[in-house]
Amino acid sequence: MARFTSVTILAAISLAHAQSSDPGLGTNPNAQGATEDVTPGSGPNGSEDWFNTGLTSDGWDPPFLDFTSLYHIDRPEFYANAGSACEQYDSYFQSAGDSHGIDPTILAFISMQESSCNANAGGPTPGLMQVSCENYPNGVCTDSIQDNVNAGANYLQSQLAASNNNAIKAIGSYNGWFTAGSGLNGNKGLTQGYPCSSEGQSNGEPQNLDYLQETLNGWFTGQDVYGDESWIGTYNCQGSCSGGDLC
Repeated sequence: MARFTSVTILAAISLAHAQSSDPGLGTNPNAQGATEDVTPGSGPNGSEDWFNTGLTSDGWDPPFLDFTSLYHIDRPEFYANAGSACEQYDSYFQSAGDSHGIDPTILAFISMQESSCNANAGGPTPGLMQVSCENYPNGVCTDSIQDNVNAGANYLQSQLAASNNNAIKAIGSYNGWFTAGSGLNGNKGLTQGYPCSSEGQSNGEPQNLDYLQETLNGWFTGQDVYGDESWIGTYNCQGSCSGGDLC
């Protein structure tokens, strides 16, 4: 079981945020700013500032972290704790993972981040994996849970192939993050101010700028990002522009 400890952090952060958790995984030697304790802005797979390189200036410029080097807990531990909602879909994750050469545990983590492992989650990209229909077999959405998980695995695998196995770029792309040259945001990459700009809002729900931290250092280490460990992340961006210029 993951081990948890509490510490005091900046007084400006609310009591709910004033925590850190030690998953006992060590630190990824390939990750900049990695810490064994999970804090609002860091964890075993690197620091959030590193994941989000460029967001506060000229656009997202993802650093490289090999997908095969990611630190994470195993599925039984995940299902026994923060990921209990995902266990019922384990066979789907295993099948899709085997078909696409992806660790099924990572598909479970992404499903938890995307839909809280709710196969009935709605929206323009419905289901567990929350991806568009073009990623489904034959490019057509179906009601099949297996098709949905296959679609998520297919999209993740395509992004890994396009990024030379860069986990940071591929997982950020899963959430709609983009680098320079897309034509969006004055042809810059995703910046901190873009999601709540008029252009950003016209392109759909604002990207969650804590996405990489919540995923790579949250679910990957067994933290309940939508529950007791909702303090993970320093951008406080959850797809809403109610806070002003930043989502």
